[in-house]
Amino acid sequence: MIFWGFIYKKMTVSEIIIAFTRLIISRGLKIIPKTMDNLYYKIRCKNIKKKYFVNYNNISFFDIKGAKLPDISKSKEKMKTLALVFEDCFLIPVFYNDNYDKKLVNKLDKCTAEGPYGYTDGNFDVTVKSGDTVIDAGAWIGDFSAYASTKKAVVYAFEPAKESFSLLCETAKLNEDRIIPVQKGLSCAEGEVSMSIDSWSGGNSIVMERSAEKEIIHLTTIDRFVEENKLEKVDFIKADIEGAERDMLRGATNVLKTFSPKLAICTYHLPDDPQVLEQIIKEANPNYTVVHLRHKLFAAVI
Repeated sequence: MIFWGFIYKKMTVSEIIIAFTRLIISRGLKIIPKTMDNLYYKIRCKNIKKKYFVNYNNISFFDIKGAKLPDISKSKEKMKTLALVFEDCFLIPVFYNDNYDKKLVNKLDKCTAEGPYGYTDGNFDVTVKSGDTVIDAGAWIGDFSAYASTKKAVVYAFEPAKESFSLLCETAKLNEDRIIPVQKGLSCAEGEVSMSIDSWSGGNSIVMERSAEKEIIHLTTIDRFVEENKLEKVDFIKADIEGAERDMLRGATNVLKTFSPKLAICTYHLPDDPQVLEQIIKEANPNYTVVHLRHKLFAAVI
């Protein structure tokens, strides 16, 4: 299963060799784990840059099958994060022609960091469509937002952290103005709160302590944002907000009831996330069908 996981992830030969060594020898026998991790990510990042880095009209950026991201190649930390999110956000669009069939997604879910952001099973279809209005909660530099823009969706990308938001704005400029950056966090009430900053992975959190570095950020709710901006619909909500997913959903009760958006929500931050998040969703709209994978839930009204 380990070997097939590498194959499903479309790794190069060099990546498979170092990944196998890292998993079996380094992690299993606890021999030079940090050295092997660094070597693994060095190779992964080098291959990503080789395949997707372009310079056009003196502007450098990553172009991952039409999803454009700013040049972060000088930052080892951000490149490592891109290598991690690539599997979840871009593996299926790049290598599997946007096929989110449950059989494939279930296989990839077992061997990728967090699993894909789409899932289909007959009439149950949680994928981004042309013309969708998408909310990207926890946008980071806009990887999922850029992907959704390639589907001709309009994306409201929420990212409260200053550094990530600055890069998200660059992503918006690169992707045909289909991404609207919003420098706010999403919760169940408006206000200000201290956020713990994880500069390595972008996994900033208002729920969990990640570092001593803090930022004061502004919060809003999805219901309030939709009302203030007079959005006529919300079709898709993606959320990876480091433990704040439950409060985000509590602040979207009216949107869940009125618009029944498709949902792709991370459920691995808090132990009871799967049960709590499903309960909030169904209390807002009992018509939802919910599917749980290893690290995400998918929900849709059929």
